[in-house]
Amino acid sequence: MGITIREFQVAMETYGAERLSDYHASGNRVLVPCFNVAGTYFCHSGTDYIVSIGKSVPEETMNRAMAEFGEKHPGGKNFWWGQIHSLKGMLTLATMLDGCYNKELVDELTNATYKKLLDCSSIQSNVDFPFHSIHSSKMERLYKLLAEYSNIVNPFGNKELNLKEPIQYLDAVAVTLALKEGRNHYTRLTLSTNSFEAKFVDEETGWFYDTFVPIQRNQNNGYIDMGHYYSNGSDGRPVDEVVRLYYKVNKDSYHHHPDNIDLRISLKTGLAWKTYKEKHAKPVTDEQIEVMITHLKICIKKIRTRIIRKMINI
Repeated sequence: MGITIREFQVAMETYGAERLSDYHASGNRVLVPCFNVAGTYFCHSGTDYIVSIGKSVPEETMNRAMAEFGEKHPGGKNFWWGQIHSLKGMLTLATMLDGCYNKELVDELTNATYKKLLDCSSIQSNVDFPFHSIHSSKMERLYKLLAEYSNIVNPFGNKELNLKEPIQYLDAVAVTLALKEGRNHYTRLTLSTNSFEAKFVDEETGWFYDTFVPIQRNQNNGYIDMGHYYSNGSDGRPVDEVVRLYYKVNKDSYHHHPDNIDLRISLKTGLAWKTYKEKHAKPVTDEQIEVMITHLKICIKKIRTRIIRKMINI
């Protein structure tokens, strides 16, 4: 769990904290937002947590905040050695410093913060595929599954889902949103629970949908790292669209396992290759497409069960 610069800024603005001049994060040239809460200045680290500068948080208050999450010094997933690693942790600490803490208020502020964060045009619809030029029965099945895959990886772009209020699923699903507008813009959304992860990224160089899914097969533990992406050229237009699959058996981590799979398929050219072996690409076979379809179905089912079902009203 961590907290992005955007998340910190929106949380503090939602709370109504006093905005101070931006601050150079320690060891980081990036300017980060800084806010005043009851005389303590909080700023983002420039990585994935919040720190206080100047007047420190009283030890008694920090211990009380940690206790609300069942944590003790040095902390857990919300606090660690005085660092703050979650929005709910930050809002808990802020309200305690201002003498207005209660759990219901923190829940309301947390929910309002995430609603503002997720009301983001760049995640409100899923990306149209630029290439759909190869027509065969198996490729048509692959195209259809990729559309379904996108709507599972980024559920906020799926208009058919009836999503709960954020506060109703945040304890079950970790949501991270990083956003930068203007030059070198990007949107990075991550949903995760336990060992399962779904990620959507849209930036100037292209976009990708990505999932990480643990799986057991043939009595071996392993994982599927699946992705669908396109790359932009220097003119900002897509030059290729690829679906990729990496299945790895955890056993014999230092050696190639016969069940391992490394496959990439270009939806523009119909060529297939292994990672870093594009120069040796060959026309994709029906068997390779079927392998990709099989693993896409597994990822869709697992992410729907492990993440999306916790986020929707059924």
